[in-house]
Amino acid sequence: MGLEFGHNLGLRRALRGLPLSPLVPGYARLVAQQRALGLRHIGDALVERGRVLRVLDGVFEEGGARRWRHIGADRLRQVGAARGGAYGPLLAQLEAVQLQDPAALRRILLYQLVELLQAHPQGSDPRTAVALGVCPQEAGPLVRVAAAHLRLDSEQRRAVEELADVWADGKVRRAAGLAALLPAGGGGDALLRRRLAEIAERVKEADDALDAAREAEKAGDARAAEDGTLRAARLASDCPRALLGLVRLHRAGGGEGAGTGEVLVVRAAPEAVTVALSPSPLTGDAAPDRRVARLTRVPGGPTGITEITDLSPSGGWVDHHPPFGQEVRYAALPLRDGRIDGPPVVSDVLLVAPDVSGLRSTTGRGRIEATWTEPSGALGVRVQLDGPDGPVDGADVRTGALTATGLGVGAYVLRVHCRYRSPDGAVIESAGAEHPVSVDPWPTPVDRLDAAAVHGSVRFSWSGGQDVDVRLVAWPSDPPEPGTELTDDPARPWPAPLPWEAVAGGGLVPPPGSVTRVSALAVLGPRAVAGPGLVVECPPAVAGARVERVGGARARVTFDWPAEAGEVAATVEQDGASAVHRVVARSTYVREGLYVDVAPSAFSLTLSAAPRTPDAVVVPPPGGAVRVAADIAVSYRIVPGARRALRRGPSLLRVTLSCPGDVPADLPEFVLVARSGNGRDPVRPRTPTDGTTLLRVGGGTLSPGSPVELPVPSGLRPPYALRGFLLGEGAADVRLDEPSPTTLVVR
Repeated sequence: MGLEFGHNLGLRRALRGLPLSPLVPGYARLVAQQRALGLRHIGDALVERGRVLRVLDGVFEEGGARRWRHIGADRLRQVGAARGGAYGPLLAQLEAVQLQDPAALRRILLYQLVELLQAHPQGSDPRTAVALGVCPQEAGPLVRVAAAHLRLDSEQRRAVEELADVWADGKVRRAAGLAALLPAGGGGDALLRRRLAEIAERVKEADDALDAAREAEKAGDARAAEDGTLRAARLASDCPRALLGLVRLHRAGGGEGAGTGEVLVVRAAPEAVTVALSPSPLTGDAAPDRRVARLTRVPGGPTGITEITDLSPSGGWVDHHPPFGQEVRYAALPLRDGRIDGPPVVSDVLLVAPDVSGLRSTTGRGRIEATWTEPSGALGVRVQLDGPDGPVDGADVRTGALTATGLGVGAYVLRVHCRYRSPDGAVIESAGAEHPVSVDPWPTPVDRLDAAAVHGSVRFSWSGGQDVDVRLVAWPSDPPEPGTELTDDPARPWPAPLPWEAVAGGGLVPPPGSVTRVSALAVLGPRAVAGPGLVVECPPAVAGARVERVGGARARVTFDWPAEAGEVAATVEQDGASAVHRVVARSTYVREGLYVDVAPSAFSLTLSAAPRTPDAVVVPPPGGAVRVAADIAVSYRIVPGARRALRRGPSLLRVTLSCPGDVPADLPEFVLVARSGNGRDPVRPRTPTDGTTLLRVGGGTLSPGSPVELPVPSGLRPPYALRGFLLGEGAADVRLDEPSPTTLVVR
């Protein structure tokens, strides 16, 4: 067995020299899968780490009993089934490559091993090859020939790895460019040398076809010119001369593609251009493949050709990167087996100057606000707003937005033109997006809202809101800021006017215990403007109020403490004045009670829970007021009779009336009652009927400052006790001022 590299051993078509290129389609995808698995070369996917491969005369793995087993398509299928998982796609691709070309697996493996050895600092050491998984017997010959092999730079390596894909796609011009980077003789690689020769031959055939087509076109033979150009395009699908020639001949021949009546429709979107055939092509196997290219006109330069591959979900193609500000055409060429198979369908010239997108507007009181999105390639926009009286000046235009204020009611039209830079440096504009908008009448807002508490109600007043419906409302949540513009929206209706009871004089009665933020709302048809607001508080009512004078110019107040009240205020109205005399907390009321200072005249005391909201308009709740009459007092005294000689005259009853202000007409009657002691210490009468009535003084005879004196009858036998009583309807409102009980006992 020969151990030198290049012996004529192994399979038919075995390599006679080291490959300079893998020359297999899809090599870039294969390498991407290999690197994703962390493999150094494809051999690491064929055997477990630590086991070795023979690579000189085919790819073999070490088997049992010192035997070597060849790795072909069947073995690759077995390895893929055994390893599975992440290795599956890579091994499946290697199997497909091996079925297409039995020498491809060894060619790829040798190409990768040579690349690794040439890049390794100890690449000339056989142990380096052994470390890469090469059989020790073949490591020495491999490193020697790898060291003498042509070394590729990065550009050349990219060329040899792309060459197979480019050739398979029929891109002969691209293949010729890659071939120009490589050694003319293939660098000792026989397969690469044959491929380079095929590329050169195909280039010559395409050039000859183009030259013949040009001569036919000059001679006026359009059919021969088209046939020659089409043959050149089939030979070299990426030939710009052939593609431009097909487009030129198509336009000169009348414009329909391949006699099918198809039209290529293009539409400019804000960031792309959509391309579609009309009528739409058939779907399924009967529909021919198409290749779409964009032709960009460059002043003074060659026409740019860009292939469009992105498909549109709605059918057709999408050019996501059109050249803004330039004129373009699009051409759709039919394909058969990946090669151009007929004349193209060509679109009309399109100036790539799209308008803005998303142009929308909102209106308010004499105001238009508009927004839009500018294409990324635009230099800017020119905005024009026309109204009933012509162009509108003074609008605030900024990036993607416009605000115009001080406008009258009427119809307006907004036009937005995008500006682009053309290749010659000039500025061009788009056709312009047009947007009609109407400014509707809006209500005049309320500027100021005031409120005052009047006799248990609140009276509102405001300024502004002329000639509109001004409503007083309570928003369910935070009210909008004053000046906020609102439109009638069933999903978010405006609050109804306050449902408070109206009283004479225009006042409204808030419910007791309520704290309400009242806001003004100016309404005109389906539009409204929020106005200012204020807080109205009606504290809870106080029940069970009772007031009694206790002397010393004081009155004691008792009541039922209202629920959820922190403090209660007592307001006294007396002699035409009103003042809050006392604010008491619950704990103080329970501990000390509530007393207020009052004058003898009549007064009214109102109890209410103290307001809890600062700066609120406080409206006292209905009820809670107690009317207390003036402090009218009747006093009586028993005045001893005057002495006459050795005897004292009869005692006198002196009755005095004390009354601030006018004397009421229904003063009670005063009676003096005596109760005998029957020889024992007498007991005071308890009631007007508990004894003998001695004297009566009618209420009409009493007047302030004029005491009534009557002699006390002496017909009773001492000892007895006297006591005065007040009788009549007004007795409860008059205080009886009694003397010391000891002065009322007669012995």
